[in-house]
Amino acid sequence: MLKQTVIQQRLRAMLVRPQSTLILAGLCAATANAVAQEAGVIPEVIVTAQKTAQPASKTPLALSVLGGDDLRQAGATNAVALTELAPNVQISTDNGKLQVAIRGVVSLDTSEKGDSSTAFNVDGAYIGRTEAQLGAFLDLERIEVLRGPQGTLYGRNATAGAINLITNKPTNKLEGRVDVELGDYNARRLEGVVNIPVNSTLALRAAAVTVSHDTYQNPGPNQVGLADQDDNAGRLHALFTFSPQTSWLLTAERSKSGGNGASVVPLTNFFTGTPIAGGNNLANPQYVDRGAEAQLTAAAQYANIGSHKADVATSLRSEFKTSLGGVADLTYQFARLRAEVDQLNNGTYFGFPMYNYVTGGSTQRTHEVRLNSAGDSALSWVAGVYHFNEDIFRASSYNTVTPGPLIVVPFAPSIESRSKAAFGQLTYRFDKKLRVTFGARTTRDEKSGHDALSGSTTGPGYTAHVESSKSNFRLAADYDVAPAIMVYGSLSTGYKAGGFNDTSGKEYLPENITSVEGGIKGRFLNNKLRLSAAIFHYDYKDMQLTSVVCTGAGTAANCGALTTNASNAKIKGVEVEGSYAVTADDRINFSAATSDGKFQKYHPNDTADWSGQQIDRAPAYNASLGYTHTFALDSGATIAARIGTRLNGAYFLSDSSAAIRYRQPVYRKSDIGVTYTSPSQSYYVQLFARNLENSVTLDSLLPGGFGIGAPRTFGLRAGTQF
Repeated sequence: MLKQTVIQQRLRAMLVRPQSTLILAGLCAATANAVAQEAGVIPEVIVTAQKTAQPASKTPLALSVLGGDDLRQAGATNAVALTELAPNVQISTDNGKLQVAIRGVVSLDTSEKGDSSTAFNVDGAYIGRTEAQLGAFLDLERIEVLRGPQGTLYGRNATAGAINLITNKPTNKLEGRVDVELGDYNARRLEGVVNIPVNSTLALRAAAVTVSHDTYQNPGPNQVGLADQDDNAGRLHALFTFSPQTSWLLTAERSKSGGNGASVVPLTNFFTGTPIAGGNNLANPQYVDRGAEAQLTAAAQYANIGSHKADVATSLRSEFKTSLGGVADLTYQFARLRAEVDQLNNGTYFGFPMYNYVTGGSTQRTHEVRLNSAGDSALSWVAGVYHFNEDIFRASSYNTVTPGPLIVVPFAPSIESRSKAAFGQLTYRFDKKLRVTFGARTTRDEKSGHDALSGSTTGPGYTAHVESSKSNFRLAADYDVAPAIMVYGSLSTGYKAGGFNDTSGKEYLPENITSVEGGIKGRFLNNKLRLSAAIFHYDYKDMQLTSVVCTGAGTAANCGALTTNASNAKIKGVEVEGSYAVTADDRINFSAATSDGKFQKYHPNDTADWSGQQIDRAPAYNASLGYTHTFALDSGATIAARIGTRLNGAYFLSDSSAAIRYRQPVYRKSDIGVTYTSPSQSYYVQLFARNLENSVTLDSLLPGGFGIGAPRTFGLRAGTQF
């Protein structure tokens, strides 16, 4: 939809920055292919996954690329939607914070002391806090999902992979766009974009979006508000183009995640079993399909205290680029992110109503100075230095309402994190077909924390300090077996920093992954078929697992989250994805993936043995298939009809300390949509329905309940541009 204008925007945006011959050549090819798409050709996409612009089909790693139009058509309003759009990716939320699992690698610690296993970046700026990663998607050019450890170019906390959000940048044309969405559950979405060329040096681009819907949950006996969405976001880009070789991009961005706080549904909505540990878990849980109506009901009684969420993330970013005499291109990126948290969440704990207050803020600053080789010599390279610092304060309390006194478990931690790194990667082209890449990164991390409460109103609290350092590497080779077909192989490592626990200050070690991967990428049948496939094997050491642990008498007054280096694991799998333009009017998108992730020798407690069992959030398989047919009308307008489905294998959500595992069975979710686009492509109207099967899936596990996915939804989208 509106493809010609989008490609023109990308061409103009990239031409105002320093570029090498390779980038210009690739961009011209991408533009030509996009124009030719009407003839049934799959267009090439330029990505920056390896910190330099190159065609996606020539990037030697497992990579999914999703364009801005595709995201809007799919109704992707935040990162959770990527679960349905990329193979071997599971994304969910836990108390309003993002959890990303890629190929079974995930961090479940979304507290102030925890770090994600996936590097989440917006225009190259790392976003550390998981609550800030849930900002609404707006005015995106594309999203790049990198699967596999990215320890060389992305550094710490990228053992699972990386997610890169690339926004649309200012151009030299006055233009704008408005998109509207209405749906059931009182769903509303309004996005507006305007691009203003002020003069030959300065161009501005502003975007804003508001997204809301009512809760998907049935209230049951509750009167407090249940989890819903009421988000808004805005962004302003200012691009100064001083010369063809020098530019400066300044960005101000703000997002708010509002509405009601998190709420869960009871374990018994999905499982039978005997309550244990006062109601936090079920012994020998067996899945029972009670139907969507029962699954969506918050049947447990919450405390009638209230519910709210007002998480605000404000960021300022600067990216300066210039050419150093045609020898190299210099990039300096600075970003400051301020994330404020204000939540009142509801749930149950030990069978009683529990409400959780969370307030506080964090300030993060990142600096990266990077040099890229210029020209078209046999040796290309990228090198840089990186510095990260973050200061966090949280005040939270877990309040359990019992027939006796209110049990209050308070926390007031202050956390300081520092990281610095130097990295480099070079690629040598032996001839027109063979290239070899070597990259390395050395990182040093420090994390300090203090909490005078640490779960007790009388202390003694904790004071902790951990340091770790690691050198990661990547060795890869790729070979063109044909002009448009490449095979590659790689050996790479990833590292996630260690830390400490918020109830005791007890330390846990870093986790490390060594990955062996091979793949093929190509364009076949006269560019009508784009296909990529990968096979991978991980050696996963000192896996960090998080669960709630109780000590002493096992009551709400002496419980807290505990992260330990629980086990080593082996993970292997295969991934295939692609697009096929059967005709100029018919297109098929497809993917299929397997993931065999198993614990090695592992005893989660004194009595249980999980050795050889499947790790959490690693379905044995997933597959997707989508078909679009476009009807050309005599007026020049088009009607595109699309149907798509995704099949997901079973996966586990576990409480390792209690040695309890909940198994989400195999499920399928299907979507349909019909889109009318005007003859001038100036506006479109779309009817859509998502999750036709009304499959309600388990997203996260909390004591006594589950966070759940969205049920069936339907609605209308419309948009116009000028």
